[in-house]
Amino acid sequence: MILFSLCAIGVVQGQEPRLTTLSQQKMCADQARKAFAESDASKKSKNMVSAAEYTSHYDPKANVCYIMVHTMYSFDGGKTVSVGIVVYDAFEGRVYGNHLWFSDKVKKYWEVAPKMCSVKPRGQDEIMCKSNDEFNALVDKHFGIGL
Repeated sequence: MILFSLCAIGVVQGQEPRLTTLSQQKMCADQARKAFAESDASKKSKNMVSAAEYTSHYDPKANVCYIMVHTMYSFDGGKTVSVGIVVYDAFEGRVYGNHLWFSDKVKKYWEVAPKMCSVKPRGQDEIMCKSNDEFNALVDKHFGIGL
């Protein structure tokens, strides 16, 4: 029973558990709220389809507070829609992921590849992606955050 309990909290073969405390989660949530409020995404513009959204996640292993911001804009009288997603460090502003997609007047949304799609995990080379699903999977895998 003790072995099971230790494995369940991540103490395996000499590893120390890295659990996020409530104060760390609150600190990250507060900083993410502040970073979002100071960003251009938080300012409503005439082309914005809906209010921008954000979510945050504190990674205790990396000691990083990630924020993911999701925006949607409409152009050409609603004929073109763009969706943007950016993942960055809420304290330092370092960008870890970018996704930019534009609708196509002829193709269905699932047929259109993003114009920009990349994830830059800490200490690793940049990973280029080809779809929204791939971007979301990479962001979840490397940063533990998603919309």
